[in-house]
Amino acid sequence: MAPWLALLPPLYVISPLALLALPYLRMLPKSALYVLGFYALSQQLPALFTPEPLLASVLAALRTLLVFGLIGVGVALGESRRLWPLVLGIGAVLLTALSYSALSGVDFLISRLAHPYMTPITLGLAGAFGLWLALFLPGKLLWRVPLGLGALVVLLLSGSRGPLAAALLGSVAGLLVTRGRRTAVAVVLGAGLLLAGFYVGDRLGFSAVSRLGNADTTGRDIVWSDTLSIIRAYPAGGVGSYRLGQYLAPPGNSCTLFPDAQGAAQACPAWIEKLGSPWLIAHNVALQQLAETGPLGLLGLFTLLTAGLVATWQNPKRSALAWAILTGLLVATINDNTLLVPSPFFAELFWVLLGMQLVSLRELNLAGGIAGAGLALALSLPIWGGSLSGTEQLGGSISFLNAPTQVKSAKDYMVDVQFSVPPGDYRVSLNTCITSCRTIQTLKFMGNGKAGPVLTLHGDVFDKPKQRLELKLLTGKSSTNLRPLGVKAWSLEVIGDQP
Repeated sequence: MAPWLALLPPLYVISPLALLALPYLRMLPKSALYVLGFYALSQQLPALFTPEPLLASVLAALRTLLVFGLIGVGVALGESRRLWPLVLGIGAVLLTALSYSALSGVDFLISRLAHPYMTPITLGLAGAFGLWLALFLPGKLLWRVPLGLGALVVLLLSGSRGPLAAALLGSVAGLLVTRGRRTAVAVVLGAGLLLAGFYVGDRLGFSAVSRLGNADTTGRDIVWSDTLSIIRAYPAGGVGSYRLGQYLAPPGNSCTLFPDAQGAAQACPAWIEKLGSPWLIAHNVALQQLAETGPLGLLGLFTLLTAGLVATWQNPKRSALAWAILTGLLVATINDNTLLVPSPFFAELFWVLLGMQLVSLRELNLAGGIAGAGLALALSLPIWGGSLSGTEQLGGSISFLNAPTQVKSAKDYMVDVQFSVPPGDYRVSLNTCITSCRTIQTLKFMGNGKAGPVLTLHGDVFDKPKQRLELKLLTGKSSTNLRPLGVKAWSLEVIGDQP
């Protein structure tokens, strides 16, 4: 038994204690140890080619040790059925979210589910975990039914599409390996309740539920585009583990803590400001790994993931819960980062499950390699969306542009622009580029076929003598297609106060 697992979801700060489980790695077969060794090298070697080699090496070692410690926890636990204390931990998170939202007066017609220190996406993943535990963990209906129903409610009210897709596809993956008719009925019933809840919530006008049917990537295309520019700027070794955030943050960006139920956020303490914004992520596993550790680091990660999936298949017991969690969280990495540690519990549980499966790894053959290549392609969708150069064809133009090419201060640079574009919804982003590009501000507007409104974009630029500024015209709805409709670029000099 591992009763401490009940504390992991609500108190995820205890995850570094997993380092105590590192000695259990000796129980893994040689094939798994070779994979772990290659993974460790693939994270360390690229650090030598980053802008901060020493810091990157230390941070890569810390991340690798934490991953290995969690894998060691999985080796020590042995079987996924020993994860039953998670029922209490996940249940506590679900109850906290529902009660906190109710006591805070959250209006679900305009807001999503709230929690004191977890985001709606995290709550959506908590709902997915609750659903998987209720479906595939052995136990009595006395706790499985209320946990499953609570998980469905939280999953819907979180309004998180990635966790919803993860929950559905993970449940299907678990169903494919389970042999219980009761479980199959439960999966079908759960899917029916989820669809019914979506229909009712959408008809009642719950915004969190309605957004589940929206395919918009909610601005992730801008983050993906900025990350690709970082990858092009540092192709060999990336920028280092946990260092991507400081390259994504706009110049002069001030850190804020999680917003409360009313959306208000407080400034971060000074010591958090100095961390370099590690909480800013690429929202895709392949982009994150490639930007932080280069091609070798990406290869090492997918080798480890492939080994885990192959071991799960080779495991004679073929745990439905393991299949559901591993598959579901991998699906979620297409538009999020559910494998980065430390995390709000979900990445930790992924690596614990992977450790349980690696005990069964016999070998990685050609079939496993092909499966790994397919996995890498499937999870690298934003890379292919941004691989096409150039711009889309648009019958429009810039009617007016006021963009200074010389300023005395890097603070609050301002651009006025007016577009003449066909009717439709659009976005315009202001970016600053030196080695790589960062987005300063993005605005939405509507085109009407003639000169539209004058838009003002502003924000801090780099406090450097020279840089390149860009205006990108984008479609109103973000997607995996990263090609802009048009780009206008110019050089900017920050000359400072002259004597």
